[in-house]
Amino acid sequence: MSASEPQAMDVEEAEGAAEAAVPKPANDYRGQREIYEKYLPIVRRIAMRTVRSLPPSVTIDDVISAGWLGMVEALGRRTADMTDDHFEAFASYRVRGAILDHLRMLDPMSRKLRGASRRITQVASELVGRLGRAPEQEEIAAELGMPLADYHKLLTEISEAGYARLELNDLGEPSSLDSSPESIATRRQLVGTVAKAIDGLPERLNLIVGLYYQEECSFREIGEVLGVTESRVCQLHSEAMHLIRAMVEGRPISRRRRGSAGPTSRNGMRA
Repeated sequence: MSASEPQAMDVEEAEGAAEAAVPKPANDYRGQREIYEKYLPIVRRIAMRTVRSLPPSVTIDDVISAGWLGMVEALGRRTADMTDDHFEAFASYRVRGAILDHLRMLDPMSRKLRGASRRITQVASELVGRLGRAPEQEEIAAELGMPLADYHKLLTEISEAGYARLELNDLGEPSSLDSSPESIATRRQLVGTVAKAIDGLPERLNLIVGLYYQEECSFREIGEVLGVTESRVCQLHSEAMHLIRAMVEGRPISRRRRGSAGPTSRNGMRA
């Protein structure tokens, strides 16, 4: 029997758990039931996609219940001017976030790696403030009190766990569904700050970011360009993401001198 089969048997229990999470004022039970029946399919769809890649120990009912909490939060934040399509996109975002938060809480190693990732960012940010530039990997490893080889191994583990990504909402970006002038201005400012942080990366890390995100090269292809292994590119990419976060969250640094920049990619990012 596959891992997904016992999970599918729990769908009825999951529906009961999700329904129990719906607030039910005594004077509006019918309205709450209609809300549940209307929006549970969205939660179930996202949950079913998620459990396909999870171990059998994570049941579908737990995932749906976690996702429904995200839906309840979204319903509480819905404004009168939201269209159904607009709200569904917003709610789906909240549901996925609630499910991911639930899964992270279940995994001790996940919590450990998230903590390690935050620590690397914190140390790098402190070094940025102290040095006025992006720190070298040896400097970060020394500040963390670990050998360089262990630092490289930790970067790889963080990357394989999916934490070596730059999510603008993690940096305080307003939701893309918020179209107020203030939110638009904040998003533009944040994108500009991230661009400056990328420009301030060491040359090799800047090149990796450009090849991966603008040229859409794989880690293997980037490794061939740099003459290193795919796993080494994975480490360097993880290092670059932590440095960008550190520079965005910490003190501003000077942009590199134009004369020191590498070649320009066809999308305009200097290597």
